[in-house]
Amino acid sequence: MATEKMKLEVWKGDWGLPSVDPHCLAVLAYCKFSQVPVDVIKSGNPWRSPSGNFPVLRHGNSAYSRVTDIFTFLRKEHWGNDSHLTTKESADVIAFCAMLEEKLLPALLHLWWMDDKTYVDITRPWYAKAIPFPLSLFVPQQRQKRAEVRVLLTKGGDHITDAETESKIYKEAKECLNLLSYKLGDKEFMFGRKPSSLDAMVFGYLTPLLKAPLSSNTLQSHLQQCTNLCQLCNSILTTYFPVELKELAEKRKQEEDERKAQGGRTDMAEFPNRRRNMILAGLFAITAMVGYAFASGLIQVQISDSETGSSAKRFLPAPPQAVHRTGYDQSTVLDGQQQEGED
Repeated sequence: MATEKMKLEVWKGDWGLPSVDPHCLAVLAYCKFSQVPVDVIKSGNPWRSPSGNFPVLRHGNSAYSRVTDIFTFLRKEHWGNDSHLTTKESADVIAFCAMLEEKLLPALLHLWWMDDKTYVDITRPWYAKAIPFPLSLFVPQQRQKRAEVRVLLTKGGDHITDAETESKIYKEAKECLNLLSYKLGDKEFMFGRKPSSLDAMVFGYLTPLLKAPLSSNTLQSHLQQCTNLCQLCNSILTTYFPVELKELAEKRKQEEDERKAQGGRTDMAEFPNRRRNMILAGLFAITAMVGYAFASGLIQVQISDSETGSSAKRFLPAPPQAVHRTGYDQSTVLDGQQQEGED
């Protein structure tokens, strides 16, 4: 058994999860199940890894970056939680883990990296924030390209369209979820009351899909209908990763307090100007109505002669009519009309 404390580097967490990466979550869960003494380092710099990705388990001068290699090393060091399994159950672990890689992983890769809406709304912003600059400018594109190659090589072909490929991988993923749900049944874990490496893999693959803030996704909806799988993920998360749930609750409370405080400051900032704005709006409305009344002749103005004591009502003249130009001087017409009157 390894006496030196090991170091495990994983992608950072979010959504109440210790990590958002399926393989990182699987290794974290396996270490928790087996009580492996490991220092967890949450990172956003994949260049720290010899493979350019996480997870990475370091022990002495050795580094292991594949999930199967990490599990194998831990078993050799007598860290593991599959010792209680029978021969048949051990074979089932191998078969179901292979099914996860073959049937479910392509759909997850497509969801996170090839679905336009999820990539733009969630995947790219998250990795752009988690990865330090300038790696954030090109690492997400590299991971997206690798995901596309993996999906198309395993599920695509020259005689199949992208839409047919998408339909195929999601169909197989739903079938995989159905088989996992049937295997779990009403048990606490896949093989009874003790967790195994298969439970760790299922937790790693399903929990990000369950907890991610996806707007509308058929695969997430299908998982939510498999209530026993959802219960398994939530149970592992609550039992073995309570700190992350506490941090999520505190984060949500802080965001709510900031939202309320921001709303209060906005109200206080608007309060001194509210009365002024109401007065100005009223004055503007009155001015507009009076102006319209004068312009349309609805208001009469009475002028009194102080010397004679008489008064006369005068009306605001109507708006001037258009005058047609005839080519001769208007004064000539007026003089002619006056002369005809004298005759």
